Amino acid sequence: NFLDGAIELGILAAGGAQLAQYYNFPYYAWGGLSDSKISDIQAGYEKGMTLIMAALAGANYIHNAAGMLESTTTVAYEQYVIDNEIIGMAMRALQGIEVNEETLALKVIDKVGPGGNYLAETHTVKHMRSELFFPKVSDRSLREEWISKGGKDARERAKEIAKNILAGHKPLPIPSDIDKKIISKIKGLIKF
Repeated sequence: NFLDGAIELGILAAGGAQLAQYYNFPYYAWGGLSDSKISDIQAGYEKGMTLIMAALAGANYIHNAAGMLESTTTVAYEQYVIDNEIIGMAMRALQGIEVNEETLALKVIDKVGPGGNYLAETHTVKHMRSELFFPKVSDRSLREEWISKGGKDARERAKEIAKNILAGHKPLPIPSDIDKKIISKIKGLIKF
């Protein structure tokens, strides 16, 4: 059994990424993996840790990061949705904090001063959309609001999102000329 969710896998991915950075090579890493059999807390912390370690160490591409469970032997639609959020959070972390004249907002700081309300400032409103990560699965509401919406956990919310995506998705057909080329190039391919 290959232990995909082990912290040591994250350490190896980070080490490989750092070596690749040193030698100026691109690095194809693993991360966002779990040994959990279902989309649960174990899946969350294993996936989050192994993904963020590879990402922050400078991996250029991280594979198998979405949907996989049980040492990459199981796939779950709700896990794709959860992993999309984990990957989004990691990408936001990689953006870091942009520091320049515009983002420092020294004029706003001088105007508002200590103890003032920065939330009422146009500058704050303008920049908060790019600075904040807005999750689709994570619930950041107060308990009362969460309860009024059914008190669902992340897995339940992700399952609903996945069902809505699948119900509303209308795949575009492959153009017939491309379909014929594919079939002609791959020996033994059966068209359904």
